[in-house]
Amino acid sequence: MLLILLQLLVLVSCAPPRCDPGIRGLCKPAVEEKPKCTDILLSYCDDVGYAQTMFPNLIGHKTREDAEAGAEYLLISVVESLLGGECNPEIRMLGCSVLAPRCEGAKVLKPCRTTCEAVHKKCIHAFEGIEMAWPYFLDCDRFFVSDQEGCYDPLEGLKADQDVEADYSMEILLPEEPASSMQFTYHSNAQMISILKKTEEECSDIARTYSIGRSIEGRELLVIEFSNNPGQHELLEPEMKYIGNMHGNEVLGRQLLIYLAQHLCSEYLQGNERIQTLINTTRIHILPSMNPDGYEVAVSGAQDNNYGDEEGHQYDISGTLAQTMLKHRPEQKLPDLTSIVTTGARQKGYRDHHIPIPDYY
Repeated sequence: MLLILLQLLVLVSCAPPRCDPGIRGLCKPAVEEKPKCTDILLSYCDDVGYAQTMFPNLIGHKTREDAEAGAEYLLISVVESLLGGECNPEIRMLGCSVLAPRCEGAKVLKPCRTTCEAVHKKCIHAFEGIEMAWPYFLDCDRFFVSDQEGCYDPLEGLKADQDVEADYSMEILLPEEPASSMQFTYHSNAQMISILKKTEEECSDIARTYSIGRSIEGRELLVIEFSNNPGQHELLEPEMKYIGNMHGNEVLGRQLLIYLAQHLCSEYLQGNERIQTLINTTRIHILPSMNPDGYEVAVSGAQDNNYGDEEGHQYDISGTLAQTMLKHRPEQKLPDLTSIVTTGARQKGYRDHHIPIPDYY
């Protein structure tokens, strides 16, 4: 028995002393591993303008796995389809700047509040359109900071890409898919022609372009037609004709008809029943610019006024308007069908349901 007690005493004396925080030097302080910059491995954020991030992120996700399992990351993955393609990738970039903030020199940088506010102003209508609140993790006052606090622009890489695309678009004059991606800006005659041609290609089953001639200065008068059987006149099917830009400075109607052509094509392809019924039961002809010569005169003659669009194009509203109206009045050159009908009505058996263009015109 005495031998057993001695053995126990030896074991106790050899055991390491218990950690007592009250005794200085007895306990080793726990070493916490400091967060450090790590590569961005979130697939929906792999095109941001920086290469490294840090966890915990601005929301509080401690690991990449936590971020990917969160509702915020899920929203980023589906926001494009939810908003119908609007405001993408701006919204995605803002979300990534919160889920995977920029890391430099073992320090997290927060995104700029001014960028967030600009995107909010531009895109809030898209969320309202689907009756969805602005996402909490895109709160500009909560997760974004001012320029004075050393922020960075989360859209920096995107803007650089857009500058490259803008330079390229100056060469090709229009985007790859004008029918589904409208450019809300004034279009030159060359751009207008190209858009109508592209729209015809996008909707070749229901659209056809044809020329009704050329202007005095040789510019093509291009019409785009929409029908379930383009190019064919069908008995009892109503036919509609829309004409814009009869006078040189009438840019609004011209632009609206360009957008109408794109809208009809895009909505038909997306299954809009109203648009499909409209095109399948009527034949629609759209001539966006009846007076391309006058349009060019109005554009070039406005160098001395301050009216124009964001792209820098100027449009005459006074100065050379009188000259434009006098030199380019296509409506004055149309056949006088009234006198033709009146004269023909005196003849027995005369039919006025179709009046051919006079030979002298």
